[in-house]
Amino acid sequence: MKSVLIVIIFLIKISLFGQSVLVSGSISDDKNNRKLDEVLIEIYNQESDGFLTSTYSDQNGKYAVAIPKEGNFLFRIERQAYYIEEAFLSSNSDNFTHDIKLTRLPGYEFEATVKELLSYKNGNLGRELKNTKIEIYNNTSDKEIVIIEDDPDNTFKVNFERNNHYTILLRKKGYFAKRIEVFVDVEGCILCFEGLGTYASPEIESALTENNQRGSIITDIAMKKIIQDENIALDNIYYDYDKWFIRKDARPALENLVRILKRNPIIVELGSHTDSRGEDEYNMTLSDKRAEAAVDYIVSRGIKSSRITAKGYGESKLLNKCSNDVKCTDGEHQENRRTEFKVTAFIEESNFDNKSLKEILRLEKEAGSRLKETINDMEK
Repeated sequence: MKSVLIVIIFLIKISLFGQSVLVSGSISDDKNNRKLDEVLIEIYNQESDGFLTSTYSDQNGKYAVAIPKEGNFLFRIERQAYYIEEAFLSSNSDNFTHDIKLTRLPGYEFEATVKELLSYKNGNLGRELKNTKIEIYNNTSDKEIVIIEDDPDNTFKVNFERNNHYTILLRKKGYFAKRIEVFVDVEGCILCFEGLGTYASPEIESALTENNQRGSIITDIAMKKIIQDENIALDNIYYDYDKWFIRKDARPALENLVRILKRNPIIVELGSHTDSRGEDEYNMTLSDKRAEAAVDYIVSRGIKSSRITAKGYGESKLLNKCSNDVKCTDGEHQENRRTEFKVTAFIEESNFDNKSLKEILRLEKEAGSRLKETINDMEK
């Protein structure tokens, strides 16, 4: 582990209380001057080797901490994905300002264990999964870097270098395919994961890898078994009161279902539910129209209509006690206003399964270019 040592001697006056001085300043990236939040600053007394106190930088990268007005102190500055810095400070007079620059780690060794996701609701993970097809593609260099057709283990490793964008695709028969985008010091991201899920958070530690100091990322990747007729909620599908048109803020959740259908050989039913307020028959009609509107949107995004059907359930499948004439809060009623999908059948032959990640990315790029050309033509 490398540490950058900076020796700073400050001559300072007696503080307001005569017992301590205030050290304050900002912490930023030494490359782009971006202010860094959640930086841990630990202070130790050098004479006694004892821990004194700690603090974190705020969302604007600012910090402030009080230390005794007499003595020599070690400041240890640490943040995920950055080199650790240490500064020796001697104080004997007054408050002062000290700004800190941190240097990012050059790359990361990524180690992942594939596990079964037991429930979307609580995020519990079950057994480790073997025999998974794993592909990793470097979009920046346009190269395949990992292809494991039938992983005999449940864990895999790969090196992620700075200034690169990677795509990870995991496929296992009977499970929803898992796709993860990784951005390392690119597109405004120091280290960003898209699609890893909230079920596991990467653990980032300092490590020595191949004689270079790197970050070590250790995480679980959750894959959900496809269970026929299991209801899966689509989050954040909102409709205006008494309306069924798809709002802009509902599109991301529907796009997520589009991606699921493109990556998995399944046929689904999309169901819309209302709360109990209003007439039963009217709620059934309204939920039918909402489900049909959602399905129309998904079909417009290139999914065959034979792979998805609409079903309105009205208030027939409430999740709580809030039936007719039962007094409930708005939050309790909201729980019942939901959109769900469930797998009703499987497609035996899937074009997705037969394509490599490289080919999938190429087709996506071509489709994106065609869409952009269409939009440009419409705007002329």
